[in-house]
Amino acid sequence: MEGLLRHRNRMVEHNRLEYGINYDDINWINYSKALTLEQKRDALLSGLKGLATFGYKGTKTDIFNLSPGCRLCAEGQWSCLFINGRCNCNCFYCPAPQNDIGLPVTQTLKFDDPGEYADYIQRFGFKGVSFSGGEPFITFDKMVNFLKVLRKRFGDDLYIWAYTNGTLVSEDKLEQLALEGLNELRFDIGATHYDLRFVRKALGIIPAVTVEIPAVPDEKDRIIKSLEQLYSEGLAFSNLHQLRMTPYNRQKLTGRGYVVAHGKRATLPESEIAALEILYYFRSRKINLPVNYCSYVYKDRFQKSGLRHKLAPETVRPWEDITENGYIRNLSVDLNKFPNVTEKLIDNFEKEGTSYFYDKELKRFFIKLCDIDKVPGNLPVELGYRDVRIREDLGEIPDFESLVIGSSRKMFVETAFVINDMEIEPLMRGFLKRIAAGVARPEEWQATEKLHWIAHYEQIEEGLADYY
Repeated sequence: MEGLLRHRNRMVEHNRLEYGINYDDINWINYSKALTLEQKRDALLSGLKGLATFGYKGTKTDIFNLSPGCRLCAEGQWSCLFINGRCNCNCFYCPAPQNDIGLPVTQTLKFDDPGEYADYIQRFGFKGVSFSGGEPFITFDKMVNFLKVLRKRFGDDLYIWAYTNGTLVSEDKLEQLALEGLNELRFDIGATHYDLRFVRKALGIIPAVTVEIPAVPDEKDRIIKSLEQLYSEGLAFSNLHQLRMTPYNRQKLTGRGYVVAHGKRATLPESEIAALEILYYFRSRKINLPVNYCSYVYKDRFQKSGLRHKLAPETVRPWEDITENGYIRNLSVDLNKFPNVTEKLIDNFEKEGTSYFYDKELKRFFIKLCDIDKVPGNLPVELGYRDVRIREDLGEIPDFESLVIGSSRKMFVETAFVINDMEIEPLMRGFLKRIAAGVARPEEWQATEKLHWIAHYEQIEEGLADYY
């Protein structure tokens, strides 16, 4: 389990760096508490078998009647536009300050012109768009303007929804949004201490009304009561998020006494337990309100992978592959180390009619994974993975592809190696193929650090997160 242990140690060190001098003030979960909570979670998951339909590699515990927007998110077809950065509420769980209107932004790209944003959506083929914030109703006219342009460009082919805390919602604004074609409106009722009046205004006006809130452990009963009441009045969907800690909300969450688990982002296991208990409540009573638990690991795995899959085709080379997790796989043989076999290797691939690329300057021979066994066993193959991102301006990364969005707006898709020159010994070739095909068991790839890294870049990991 060397790979798993090293991975966990990296997460601890990552969190130490993130929280600095405040790290020791956080109630990090210990092994005993983690074991207790994981046993409780296992019991809930066992109880949900036969009652719920697990999906997306077990990162969603029920996919019964998901909102069309949530399905598009899981398929990597969603673009979230932060229409502004200011909020008029002060939720204790908010992960970031919300005090700057700013320009509409997605993936660091700013769009003051809704036509240019429509060009971006068209260029990458997104099927869903949401307006988030901040609080979108603070800049209501701007949100409506974007909605109009998107609906005119894409008609009913685009599913569009918005998020709100509800405090600025009025009947005339709701009717205007419905008239312009908003498909769904999602309310954070936690922001208003479960005041349901704001949601009720939208019922019967907006086609689909959703409650989307974090699963706050000590507010579980209020959440259940609120969802039951609203469902009886026409609520279409409910989404529950896992609370996560950030340097911004650390003090407020710490003051509530929650335990915190290490990870890429520090998360609250008790929030996950609360979400599963709420789901079990509705499923065990055969109440058909969709309860979508949106775990942090789902967001980290599927949302990020979805974006990589949108961008990677822009820069992938003919001899490379895109992995399930959206990284670009690069396999090569360094013939500087074996100059005498260059001609023989090229001749062998030519006879087989197999695609390859030989870089004469670098003296590297590039192949696809499906052809790795055609490389003689005495030649080590080197493995690399490239990550991908989109930027408005060029950074320091030399590998990029330039794009033109619409008539003239230029953007750059940058790639950089996150793993490079990892030697794949002949005995490891089979492991690599098994991991890439998704048939390797976790105990296989968790055995060594090298295999653990390969699995991370190849596959979207299954299941919910470990608590310790």
